[in-house]
Amino acid sequence: MGHGTVRHVDTSSQADVAGGAHGGHTPRGEAQREALVHAAFELIAERGFEGLRTRDVAARAHVNIATLHYYFASKEDLIRAVVLKMKDDFSTVHALHGEPGAEEPLEELRRELRDVEYQARTIPATFTVFFELFLRGLRDPAIRAILQELDTHWHEHIGSYLASGVRAGVFRADLDIPTTAAALITFIKGLLAQALLHGEEYPMHAVAAQMEDWLTEHVRAGSAARTQHQRQQRSHPHAHDALAHDTHDPHDTHAQAR
Repeated sequence: MGHGTVRHVDTSSQADVAGGAHGGHTPRGEAQREALVHAAFELIAERGFEGLRTRDVAARAHVNIATLHYYFASKEDLIRAVVLKMKDDFSTVHALHGEPGAEEPLEELRRELRDVEYQARTIPATFTVFFELFLRGLRDPAIRAILQELDTHWHEHIGSYLASGVRAGVFRADLDIPTTAAALITFIKGLLAQALLHGEEYPMHAVAAQMEDWLTEHVRAGSAARTQHQRQQRSHPHAHDALAHDTHDPHDTHAQAR
């Protein structure tokens, strides 16, 4: 998702849990653990969550089941590690728009939407896994809690730059920030679902541009009106004086006498 989706998430508390019973403290251990996470990720993308079997994960990673349980005490720990891999994908794969850092609010929004468009093309499997976990989360409280944590941090990030944009006069002043942040998250998830389903045929860029237009609608309308007024003044510098003269009160005998 966008660059703010997971970049601002504190994963320190999850990292310990995701390591399961033992972290990979040696190069060989790290390699085995990463192979297991990657294998689980691939199997979810290929078969869906229901097709995830720990023995299949171990076989694909070329280790035995005991080794898998050495690194991941439970299937939930393995899933948490897959989520961390997913978050790492989101935080490292970006459209070309310079180094991440402090941005103007409108540029933050544009970066968010550009990243979503770019990631949908370059790492579609990551979003396939995301939606598989989303569906599983409807029935699995543990997975639902993990995804809700993602959304909470994402919502905070979006709300922050929306509020800054409203204060700066970049976004429309009538926005309800928490509701708009929730709406933008829902919009982006729907955008991704449609892009995965329809591929290149889906007008993702144009649809994303409509969201920016909506968020800046009143601001753009006011700016356009001011620009038009300024152009009219430059084109007809004496129009205001003439209008004032033409609209005087015909019954004003003092004016007529003058």
